[in-house]
Amino acid sequence: MPGKYVAPSLKLKSFSCPHCGALAHQDWYSTYSTPLEGDGLPYLFTEKFIEEHEPDLREDDNVSEELADKIVAKWQKLATGVPIFHEADNPFYGTSRLGNIYVSECFSCEALAIWLHGKLLYPAEHLAPEPNEDLPGDIKADYQEASTILELSPRGAAALLRLSIQKLCGHLGETGKDINADIKNLVAKGLDQNIQKALDTVRVVGNEAVHPGSVDLKDDRDTASRLFDLVNIIADAMITQPKAINALYEEKVPEAKKEAIEQRDNGNKDG
Repeated sequence: MPGKYVAPSLKLKSFSCPHCGALAHQDWYSTYSTPLEGDGLPYLFTEKFIEEHEPDLREDDNVSEELADKIVAKWQKLATGVPIFHEADNPFYGTSRLGNIYVSECFSCEALAIWLHGKLLYPAEHLAPEPNEDLPGDIKADYQEASTILELSPRGAAALLRLSIQKLCGHLGETGKDINADIKNLVAKGLDQNIQKALDTVRVVGNEAVHPGSVDLKDDRDTASRLFDLVNIIADAMITQPKAINALYEEKVPEAKKEAIEQRDNGNKDG
């Protein structure tokens, strides 16, 4: 089962990194801007740029080998297209602070995340815990799609998670069409009460997201993000744990013992 997940938040010093997923300390930074020189337009560093300009840089008598290595290393980082920290060319020229824009840096992977007034702008994905690896492919796809829209639409994410457990009921032998009836049938078959509560929570909250009633998820990312944990808990209890138990049973219990167990159980049913 996935480890503890803490949703990224501007109000926390530690949370699950939206890049590497580790629950890690985050360093926070404010941001500053300087006017662009030259033609005043942004420049995108690419591998082609490096190929074209590195030879001239290294042939420049005014640039030492050590400095050239540092410059090329910076170009290579910029060419990846991800936000990075690097020394400013003119650190004190025309700087002004950008209000409401903040950057967090993960202690574990050192990747940067960019925030605007409390909303995570970059990266847009991985805003929820990773899906249980035993979820069927189509359900995992719904889960991951819900993760990508969690920041922009908590209601949409909740609705997709409701759809995912509806499909999960079908995977478990129910119709997969009427989620309420499917949960009722699973309860009749001995479904654990806590898992029933988890299923009904995702069902009700997801339904309210589509047909607003007593639950309003319009701006409630926290509630929506907790539904991801419930989906993983449900998958762990109904797929992962039975899978692990059956695998160990098949591997370690001798066939003769399995036959004796089957006879014992059939005898109990007959009695």
